[in-house]
Amino acid sequence: MTPANLIVDASIAVKWFRPREIEPERELAEILIAEASIRITSLCLYEVGNVLATKTRDSDEQIGRKLEALVHYCGPPLELTVPDFRLAGNLARRHKLTFYDASYVAIAERLGRKVVSADQDLIGPGLAVDLATAVGAG
Repeated sequence: MTPANLIVDASIAVKWFRPREIEPERELAEILIAEASIRITSLCLYEVGNVLATKTRDSDEQIGRKLEALVHYCGPPLELTVPDFRLAGNLARRHKLTFYDASYVAIAERLGRKVVSADQDLIGPGLAVDLATAVGAG
């Protein structure tokens, strides 16, 4: 896998900010962020922020710092564009996905990238790769 061509979804990005005992494969996620050039989408930023705000005891300041770190390491979030709408809708219907999960794939396809996810709804139909595959451990 070409590390420069990866987009992580929130199921991966959140692993960097939660304890190892809660996040399986956190070590693989750490390898990915240390060794690969990866990007996130704006949706990923919102989803990670939601997890941090609702599933952790992090202060507002800690949440802000963690999201800043995510942008620092992954670059400015990629946006869903008008041309992506139809593809995301098509993928959502064809694979019985949520539109927001399909949006990760639509952005990745437009940019010639691959999605890295822990979500079997994306991995199962081949719309994303798992962490082990992304880091070359699988």
